Amino acid sequence: RRLPTQRLFGMEEDQVQARADILRSESERAPAPVLCGAARAAALTAEHQHIADAVSAEARRRYCGLPAGVMAKLTPWPCYLVLEAHSQVVAGTNYFLKVRVSADGEPLECVQLRVFVSLFGDPPALAALRKGAAAAGALSYFAEEEGERST
Repeated sequence: RRLPTQRLFGMEEDQVQARADILRSESERAPAPVLCGAARAAALTAEHQHIADAVSAEARRRYCGLPAGVMAKLTPWPCYLVLEAHSQVVAGTNYFLKVRVSADGEPLECVQLRVFVSLFGDPPALAALRKGAAAAGALSYFAEEEGERST
């Protein structure tokens, strides 16, 4: 035998209605798009910034188009702040990070990084970098693009 709605689990009728509304809205909500298995981070964490910081020098070198063997003193980014992050579990984790590299008061300029973190405790490795118009758009999966890496 079923109890009247207003007494269901000791809740009043308005509480039952609010619960039903929440459940309905959650079931109607579209899931976040998963691109090639990469899922958007629910919230940015210090770990995302730490991973971006670990590859900052390599990202700056590639951004400037310098070959891997060239030793040069590069000026640091005016700003280096992670704005968005996705992750993909592979034989480690690929992190896709959208990083602001322009100073406050300047037009927004971003780079997108694909950083691989192995399961064995190796330091994070920059696998690919996007810059320019491609980096200004939405963060999504990307493989290494033509001409992006100078070797």
